[in-house]
Amino acid sequence: MILDTIDNLILYAKYHLDLSNELDEIYTRNVLLNELHLNHPNELFNYKDEDKMKNLVVPDTLIDELNDYLVNTLHLTNKEAELKYTKIMGILTKSPSEVNQTFKGIYQRFGDKEALDYLYNLSISNYYFQKTKVDQNIVWSTDYPSKNIEISINLSKPEKNNKDIAKLLVKPDPSQIKYPKCLLCLENLGFAGNSNHPARENIRVIPLNLNGEKWYLQYSPYGYFYKHCIVFSKKHSNMVINEDTFKKLSDFVDMFPSFFIGSNADLPIVGGSILNHEHYQGGEHLLPVMKAKAKKEYNVTVFNDVKLYKLDWYNTCLLVVSKNKNHLINVATTILNAWRNYDDYVNDIISHSGEIMHNTITPSIRKEGDTYYLYLILRNNRCNEEYPDGIFHAHPEYHHIKKEGIGIIEAMGLFILPARLVRQENEIIDVLKNKFNDEKIIKKYPDLMDFLGTINELKVDFDEKSIHLRINKYIEKVCQNILINTAVFKDNENGNVGLDKFIGGLKL
Repeated sequence: MILDTIDNLILYAKYHLDLSNELDEIYTRNVLLNELHLNHPNELFNYKDEDKMKNLVVPDTLIDELNDYLVNTLHLTNKEAELKYTKIMGILTKSPSEVNQTFKGIYQRFGDKEALDYLYNLSISNYYFQKTKVDQNIVWSTDYPSKNIEISINLSKPEKNNKDIAKLLVKPDPSQIKYPKCLLCLENLGFAGNSNHPARENIRVIPLNLNGEKWYLQYSPYGYFYKHCIVFSKKHSNMVINEDTFKKLSDFVDMFPSFFIGSNADLPIVGGSILNHEHYQGGEHLLPVMKAKAKKEYNVTVFNDVKLYKLDWYNTCLLVVSKNKNHLINVATTILNAWRNYDDYVNDIISHSGEIMHNTITPSIRKEGDTYYLYLILRNNRCNEEYPDGIFHAHPEYHHIKKEGIGIIEAMGLFILPARLVRQENEIIDVLKNKFNDEKIIKKYPDLMDFLGTINELKVDFDEKSIHLRINKYIEKVCQNILINTAVFKDNENGNVGLDKFIGGLKL
């Protein structure tokens, strides 16, 4: 009964969303009644489920009850119901300023980790971060002797096209007002949503000062890894990688040393899915590249307190280490500025096509004690006839697994793969069990065409008990090869000589 659900929502908010004031409780109950087109609450508030609400980890059962009422009694569409229950969870959550005040109090008293935990748990409790859905993602790690990678088949993330992502950099028609301008704008705070834009009444953000600019921290609704956060600029302006980027990233880890932070590159193909709003990503999880060992050390003569290494990693990743923040940034900026205009025709690296820039960097940073570890992945997004989607992108033979841009998370070793792979694996198993020939495969499962070579390999010694593991191993190998594709300096003689020549030409 919906009146019981309202009682339980109030109870849940008292225990998990800090609805502790009696006046606020009465006020909130009446607001909920109005939102649900009801004239009165239970005559005697039904608190029989108090222990259950106290111990409820996520609000999913309450959301299900709300959705059932909204769809079956008020006859809302599924999308309208989603907008409504998101609004209700926003009503139950403290205001943005109150959340920020609580966050600051915890930070000052207990430190960054506890404050970040508070916002994370709040984001789960108010259904902004839908933990139950995210926990259904299929996640595993490779068991390679070294350079392990992590793989996630993300059941809640839509697959995007690189060409559509690139269109975000085109200036919009000023006659067409879009509000908010994108999913990362501060104006999403409290936005009711519509058929093309998700509701955001339950999002809460924390204001930050990064290199003298106004930025904000929130948690990602997709949660690609533990405590996956997004840090976004107040300004709606395109992604950029420059000296100020390194300053802002290092400012962040000064404030939150329990998190790493990094930026997608500022160009299509090698960047992220949102290029028209400057933002960073981070979290408590250490991504695989951060566990990679140093393969070679380069001499830094300008600053004796800075170390520069090439990492033993699939793509071209440099590691700058120092306790001196300014010197660290100076070295990173020198590398970036030189790389922007660097050409190496032997290794197919061309920095510009006319005015179009191709070279950039994917940076990330973490801090241990008073030591900074700054990771710089060299990137190039040039295309040619052989590789129209990117020379240093996933090559065409791997697009059936991953075609999207290889952004910061994948470049650092965590692959976010499309949900369709779950269905396609079941289709492959069906094909193998029933011994379909190629013609029958294409007729029944048209999108398995790109898997035909793999299927023929799996036909050898087919064993239903081990087929899932063999498919996983195949996916792992593809992801490994994609990372190798993204290396601007391959791990071969030409690549190693090329990287040494690039570093040797720097004034370090």
